Formats: sequence, structure tokens, C-alpha cells
Amino acid sequence: MMLSWKTLCHPKRMGGIGIRDISLFNLALLGRQVWRLINNKELCYKVLSSKYFPDGNIFNSKKVDKASFTWTSIAAAANTFKDGFGWQVGNGNKINIKEDNWGMEGLTNRALNVDLLDLNNRRVSDLWNKDQRS
Repeated sequence: MMLSWKTLCHPKRMGGIGIRDISLFNLALLGRQVWRLINNKELCYKVLSSKYFPDGNIFNSKKVDKASFTWTSIAAAANTFKDGFGWQVGNGNKINIKEDNWGMEGLTNRALNVDLLDLNNRRVSDLWNKDQRS
């Protein structure tokens, strides 16, 4: 009897033999590193952000000629998970209107009529009417 690799990776209770899919496991571990870089602003964050994402947004990294293998792997995972991450708006000062996923349903540039926006509006906080708190 021949079983596919995909079937072998299923848990035993689902007819597989419980072998881990190493590529998915690796992606999960890299996703954990992305999460840590977003939430822990310690030494690793400071070193990587100074070279690869100086604006502090890991999802908006700059292109570097000779990126390290570590950063290349983390950036690939960040790109994979980018659509699943969203912002807690807070004061809106750090959220780029056009680039970031800042709405409950993934509100980005595609959902806005950019032609109607003032060219100076770059952050979510720029859209707020501060007098009326809306």
C-alpha cells in the first residue's frame, strides 16, 4: 500500500503516521520570530531594524543587496503572514494609510479612494477630526 507524503503527515487519528511537515514547522518557527520582533524591542530587534526596517515596520523592510540568511528567512515568513496581521489603531500615528492592514476586514489602499485624500494624509491619525473625536 502506497501513501502520499501529505497523508503521512496527518495525525494518527486521521489516518497518517504523525510525521511533521518540516516546511510548515519551519514557517511556524519563523512566524514566532516575526511576532517576537514586533512585540519585543530588545537587542535582536535593534540590530535587525537598524539595517533592514529602519522605520520600525517589519512588514515594510527595505531592499538590501546582501541580506543575511537569517533575515531573508524572517522576511519571507513576514511576507507570508502579512495579510493575517492587523494593527490595533490606538492613536493612529504609526499606521500608514496606504501600506498597512489597519481595518477589521483588511482595510488598505484598495478600499480607499486615494484620489480624494489630501497628499499630506499618510497616517490614520491624519484622517481623524480631532475636534469631534471621530
